[in-house]
Amino acid sequence: MNNIGDKMVDIKRIFYEKIIPEATLGKIKALVYYGVVFNTNIVEDNKYYKCNIDNPDILIPTLIIKDKELFDKLLEEYVIKALDFYDNNNFYDEILDYKMYDEKDMVCKEKVILAYLFANATSEDFNNPVAFLRKRIDFIDNHMDSNCDLGYSNTLGANIELLVEKDTINNETPSRLVFKAYKDEEELVFPMVKFGISNNKVYIYAIQNEKQNNNTLSKKINRKLYGVGEGFINEDLYENPKDITASFLVVLNMAISYFYQMGYSLVEVPSILIERWNAKKIANNNMYKRKKINEKELNERNVKQEIIQSNLTNKLIRTFLRLGCHYNNIDVLALPYELDDNLHIGINHNVDILCNNKLLDDTYQLVSKGINKKITK
Repeated sequence: MNNIGDKMVDIKRIFYEKIIPEATLGKIKALVYYGVVFNTNIVEDNKYYKCNIDNPDILIPTLIIKDKELFDKLLEEYVIKALDFYDNNNFYDEILDYKMYDEKDMVCKEKVILAYLFANATSEDFNNPVAFLRKRIDFIDNHMDSNCDLGYSNTLGANIELLVEKDTINNETPSRLVFKAYKDEEELVFPMVKFGISNNKVYIYAIQNEKQNNNTLSKKINRKLYGVGEGFINEDLYENPKDITASFLVVLNMAISYFYQMGYSLVEVPSILIERWNAKKIANNNMYKRKKINEKELNERNVKQEIIQSNLTNKLIRTFLRLGCHYNNIDVLALPYELDDNLHIGINHNVDILCNNKLLDDTYQLVSKGINKKITK
């Protein structure tokens, strides 16, 4: 139970009486509808909740609960920690009005937290939800706000700042790594790295662009980022590592330097968050049912989404592979679907780091030295 004002919110009851049945319909209601869809198999109770949704384009996972007692315990622990972690800015005003909570609708922050929890699950997470919950609990427990002025980058011609911040609940992870360049009262915010830490591993879910200020500094730095081409030799790898975004590569390079200095040598990159894929397909299908679009437009939207999702997923993987083309200490331990859905990267601490690209080497060393100074203070 969790106290909300003078109400007692039963997290397990919300999950079993609301989340599971609504997930079979592909719409979890908490004032707005969340397009989360999955079957549920509660093994020890011999209960199976099968989806009833007319949409052949979606990939429906099955939540397999083998140890219900442990699952329930971890589910409650996660929600309680998330309530403490995410402030009220993450929720609609109506949800914050506790009068909206009633036995019928169970409209509350707990339900929103549960909806977004499963929106950020991979197929592997649905197969092993106990491990998934432990990982998400770790993500919250291991979050630590940080702010570090790394100093001046001669290569980029600006001062670089590193920040670790809380992300919003609707994003993939509770933490984001942000690099900023600033000079003469102008600022550029690099793409943000969405990550979590669990069991001494860094999980990187996405690198996402932030809206940039169109100023003199951003124009100068964006031109300098083309220097990532130095030293690259195209090889026949899992994905063509030539097709990357320069700013993403530089940010990932600085992020790896940061994690290396913080003592982490294993990185995992989830290949696809299946519910985010499904949510877009469900939204397209709902528009078709409401006759907002015709069948041709529905097919066009679905094809476009598949292309966009493939580009997003594969581009992140390509960016990691490309970084490995420039460094001698970044090893691909397993490609997606060799061990599981994830790309597995190892950072080798036992070699002298060599880099064949001046821009990457300089920004890597800037972060390394800046973090080292902070740690040793």
